[in-house]
Amino acid sequence: MNFGAVPYYGKLVDIIELFYNGFTVLLFKCQWANTTSPRGIKKDNLGFLSVNFTRLIHTGEHEDDEAYIKASEAQMVYYVDDEKEKGWCIPIHLKPRDLYNMAGDNMGEDDEITVSNDNYPPQDLESLFSDENTNIKLARIVVDDDLPIINENYDENEDMLV
Repeated sequence: MNFGAVPYYGKLVDIIELFYNGFTVLLFKCQWANTTSPRGIKKDNLGFLSVNFTRLIHTGEHEDDEAYIKASEAQMVYYVDDEKEKGWCIPIHLKPRDLYNMAGDNMGEDDEITVSNDNYPPQDLESLFSDENTNIKLARIVVDDDLPIINENYDENEDMLV
């Protein structure tokens, strides 16, 4: 979650559901890492962001501390403990499976949308399903390779097909 240019990272403590005039609002109570100073957030030489949860902000000590956010404002991350520096965690951002970036917000007026519409010839299903073929099998029967296959339209005087 970002507020202005400051990223916020928190650990979920409690979920509160409010009912107000027929509406439901979900609030998340979090322990917020101090991301306003280098004591709580840093980036290593490989570009990984690390967060220190021993340095918390918005703990409720001050009147303007707010530990709650709306669920719609949250983004899901999980934290991997940093083995070299105790107390520090690396946040890993998750992308929801059913959310796709369609790049609609980044398009300018000069950008063109290219649509490919291939023309296919119309299908003539009448030629595939004529009146002569009244017994069309729509299911495939898998037969063991060792069993003989019997032709349904065989003459009694003919041998079986193998």
